[in-house]
Amino acid sequence: MAQSGNGKSGDNVAGSPQTGDVALIRLEGIGKSYGGVWVLRGATLSVAPGEVVALVGENGAGKTTLKNVVCGLVAPNEGAIIFRGRRYRGLSTNEARILGIAAIHQELSLFPNLTVAENIHIDALPTRFGIVDMKSALREAQRFISEILGSEINPREQVGRLSLGERQLVEIAKALNRASTMLILDEPTTSLSIPERKRLFEVVARLRERGYALIYITHFLEEVYELADRVIVLRDGQIVGRGTPSAIGPRQLENLMVGRELAEAHADLSSSYPSSTAASGSRKVVLRVRNLSDPALLRDVDFDVAVGEIVGLAGLVGSGRTEIAQSIFGIRNAVGQVEVDGSPFLNRTPALAKARGIAFVSEDRRADQAFPGRSIRENLTSTILNTLLAGPLGYLSPARQRGAALKLKEEYDVRYPSLEAPMVSLSGGNQQRSVIARWLAKRPVICALDEPTKGIDVGARADVHRLIARLAGEGMAVLLISSDLPELLALSHRVLVMHKGRLVGEIQRDGFDPMVVLRAMSTGRLE
Repeated sequence: MAQSGNGKSGDNVAGSPQTGDVALIRLEGIGKSYGGVWVLRGATLSVAPGEVVALVGENGAGKTTLKNVVCGLVAPNEGAIIFRGRRYRGLSTNEARILGIAAIHQELSLFPNLTVAENIHIDALPTRFGIVDMKSALREAQRFISEILGSEINPREQVGRLSLGERQLVEIAKALNRASTMLILDEPTTSLSIPERKRLFEVVARLRERGYALIYITHFLEEVYELADRVIVLRDGQIVGRGTPSAIGPRQLENLMVGRELAEAHADLSSSYPSSTAASGSRKVVLRVRNLSDPALLRDVDFDVAVGEIVGLAGLVGSGRTEIAQSIFGIRNAVGQVEVDGSPFLNRTPALAKARGIAFVSEDRRADQAFPGRSIRENLTSTILNTLLAGPLGYLSPARQRGAALKLKEEYDVRYPSLEAPMVSLSGGNQQRSVIARWLAKRPVICALDEPTKGIDVGARADVHRLIARLAGEGMAVLLISSDLPELLALSHRVLVMHKGRLVGEIQRDGFDPMVVLRAMSTGRLE
């Protein structure tokens, strides 16, 4: 059995210890909100030693938030965590480490220029007489790799020389160096080959036998039936189903994930945006992509987008949706042919993409797209500064900039306290409208929108939906990436489904079915 860490109570304890509970950890009514929007609400679940609990749900269902609460990265707004009978209002990262809880996140956190042993012990390299004891580090790394993981990876090897599957195993060994009781695996097989997935499953089984409590987060339903003792379904931040895999069939699990309301929501949204749902009147192709590939994920992706058409990109996390847009825009290195308005787009860079009439609104507006501390005026006009110059020396005209910002504010209904207020003072919806307005100020012919309604409220979402429909109605070609299936199906003329870097199918509007799309996203088969 895995040994328990020595939990501490301190000010974080909300009550006295409980006894008689077989669970290692129990969450009671856990809730988390950001800016008044609840992303997790009333989550109650438990995990026992030697048990694998699969956590499933669509993108944005709350799985990652729940993981972050358990491993101490996020403090809940409500509820309690009970670990070995002791109640906590929430855990810090240090408390989670003391209790023996660790997580393997979607993005690997390894240093490619360091050895396997150095990565495994990166948090606390063993020392002797104040000097790093590499013999001890190598010996302990070898124990993790051979005894627990059943692998033959050389602990002296540089991580950068390992395959992706081997790096995933090193990531597990690194987590196990911290975890003595519980391990959370977040989408661990997203980028693995079939043999590498099989090896990972063997490791999970071995950890179960050693008494670790395991939460296994996945989009791939076949993994649930191969690995899990129990399954818990999250939808819209709430637990909507739970049970054993033998008691919940695949179709029922899919229904729980998407909800029976999804078809109705799709129909309601579709009726709200008639300009976006009509068949594209023009088949003049403005964006043509052929054999788009990169060394890490994308494989031979082909598709076209016509004038006035909204083409949706569906897929799970790590499927390649965002990577397609990044490759077209020149952020990501990729090979293959891209044509814009009938002319090859070679040596792609963001600057050239903008010059060719391509706009890209990325998923993380604050990190990638906005200048939070700068004024709304500066944010709105940042892509068109060269058109606002005046005088023989070409200085920026404050009057022209203010006029252009006011025009964009009116056109895209950006609501703000003052043009000179910082961007960060705006609501999420108004920040999103500002970012979209800034990109569209250049009147691009193609616009790629990655999760355009992420993190904004219902009213702002409706505004963005109407804006997307209007853009297409005015002739812009739109590539729409969204994890929200009702949104994607309501706004798109066609949907392309991605699975592990490959385009597995295209669905025309008259054949839209949420269950078919979800199944293709999860299995890579369009039936």
